[in-house]
Amino acid sequence: MKLIPNFVGRWPVFYAILFWIFAVVVTVVIVNWIVMPIIAGRLAKTMPVPKVVDLPVEEAEAVLKSAGLNVKWAKEGRYSSDIEANHVLIQIPAAGRTVKEKRTIFLTLSKGRQEVGLPDLRGVTLRQAEISLQRLELLPGAKIEGAHASIPRGIVIRTEPEAGQKIRIGSKVNIIISSGNSSGKTLLPSLREMSLSRATAVIDSLGFKLGEITTIHLEDKLPNTVVELSPKPGEYLESGTTINLTVAE
Repeated sequence: MKLIPNFVGRWPVFYAILFWIFAVVVTVVIVNWIVMPIIAGRLAKTMPVPKVVDLPVEEAEAVLKSAGLNVKWAKEGRYSSDIEANHVLIQIPAAGRTVKEKRTIFLTLSKGRQEVGLPDLRGVTLRQAEISLQRLELLPGAKIEGAHASIPRGIVIRTEPEAGQKIRIGSKVNIIISSGNSSGKTLLPSLREMSLSRATAVIDSLGFKLGEITTIHLEDKLPNTVVELSPKPGEYLESGTTINLTVAE
C-alpha cells in the first residue's frame, strides 16, 4: 500500500506551468502598456502648433486644419481690450508647442471690448460726472462750456456721446457743462454727419459765419460730410461767431 499520493511527484511540473503562464501575462502587459505606446509615440508625426491668436475665426481654423490639427471652440468668448471681436483670444496648447498630428487645439473667441450704457449725467456737478464715468471704466474727455438759461453754472448739461448709448469701456466721453445764462446767444447744434451744403445753410440761418474748411480722408464717410466742428456743438454763441468745419474729402 502507497502512503504518498501520486500527484506529489508532479508538483515541479505544476509550478513550471504556473511560471510560464505568469511570464506570458506579464509579457503581454509590458508590450501593450509600455512597449507599444513608446513605439507608437516615436512613429507618430509631430509638429509645432501654429500661432493663431489674433487671427479671424475662418483663417485660424484653416491654418490649424491644414497643419493636420483639430479645432474645438470654448462655449463662451471673453472680452478683450487688445484683440478685436471675432478673432482668436486664447489658444491651448500655445503656439510653438510640439504636438502629435490630429491633436485638438482649444480656442477662445474674443468678444472685443466690453460695452456699457452711458448714464444720464444731466444736472450733476462736473466732479460727480467724472466719478460716475470712472466707475464704468470710461474716460472723461473734453470739458465744454455752454450757456444755458435754466441750468446753473458748472452743472452738466449733457454728454457726447449722449446718455443711453452703448460705448466701449475705455472710451472718452466729452462733458458739456453750463456756463450760466444764455441770454442773447444762440445754441450751436451738432452738424456732424450733415453734408457740407446743409451744414453751411444751418450756420447761415443761425446767424453764424462759415470759417475754415479742413478736409480729411476717411474711407467710411461720404465726401463732403461734416465730421467735426469748432467751437464744439452744445455751446451758446454770439451772433456772427465763426464756425470751422472738418469734412471728409
